[in-house]
Amino acid sequence: MGSDDIYVADVQIGSPPQTLKLALDTGSSDLWIQSTDTTYRVNEKGPWAPRYHPNDSTTAHLIQDARWSVQYLDGTAADGIVYHDTVSLGDFKVVNATVQSAKMVTSRFEEEIELSGILGLAKRLPNNIEPPAPSFLSLLRQQLRHQVFGVDLNRNASGVFTFGYINESRASEEIVWVDTDPDSPHWDVEFNLTTWGETTTPWYSQKFTATIDTGTTLMFLPDNLASGYWFTIPGMKVDKRLSNAFTFPCEVAKDLPNLMLKIPGSSRTLTIPGPYLNYGPVEIDPSYCWGGMQSAEDLSVTVLGDIMLKALYLAFDLERGRVGFANKHLHDV
Repeated sequence: MGSDDIYVADVQIGSPPQTLKLALDTGSSDLWIQSTDTTYRVNEKGPWAPRYHPNDSTTAHLIQDARWSVQYLDGTAADGIVYHDTVSLGDFKVVNATVQSAKMVTSRFEEEIELSGILGLAKRLPNNIEPPAPSFLSLLRQQLRHQVFGVDLNRNASGVFTFGYINESRASEEIVWVDTDPDSPHWDVEFNLTTWGETTTPWYSQKFTATIDTGTTLMFLPDNLASGYWFTIPGMKVDKRLSNAFTFPCEVAKDLPNLMLKIPGSSRTLTIPGPYLNYGPVEIDPSYCWGGMQSAEDLSVTVLGDIMLKALYLAFDLERGRVGFANKHLHDV
């Protein structure tokens, strides 16, 4: 969706199936959707994203007294009630899945007519339903031949998630597996060597743990790494009007230096092409562009979102709690 903001899959819910557009999000665990239960306060008259109609589904059952509320890093939020219903994702059908029907969503969700809701795929994070109920991923796992899923996002093009297998042909090299933090319910991986620009540039040694998050658009690195990168760009600005975001002259977008991260415990390097770090023009000054990589200083976590992930092939091992990384063939740089 716009500037590769978010990657959306068609998911069928109910009987007969209703097709909804859900973001597949490795950074969260709730499966929630806009529905006929949703009250719109900003976009009152529509148009709206495709909505779930529980009254039109013969397999929908309201769970009495169940409630949920979720808030994301960007401040967006939603809350509502819960149904059991059938959910189909690709070739998989989950009967009696917990479907979180929104009664309220923040304005960004109201106005995003290509996004019905979010389907969380975090490692082992519980969802936000009270009283507790199983997450969609925990139910889907029971049907997977292998406890893995693969993620192949693309720039200005559709992406592919594969469940139960990994499409290694999409990688340009062998996948390297990295253990995640065993104490974290997220797909959190520790990195320690980062560089950018020419291959002769020294590697910067700084440990940081980052969440691998397909539901976040940008990437957020420790402040000294983010500023170290952007301060090499002629004409860059820290724009106070944009919460101190890094911006740069759009005319140099094609010449941005590559960003490289060493895969921990390996000699291999992940390369994010410089042009991928252009998030497009700033509305208030279109001659300047947003940096797709920003400082994580104001966040509680470091996040590697789609700006980086669409340059790579990723694999998620549910059984062993690992993430696999590989560079892939890119046809647009």
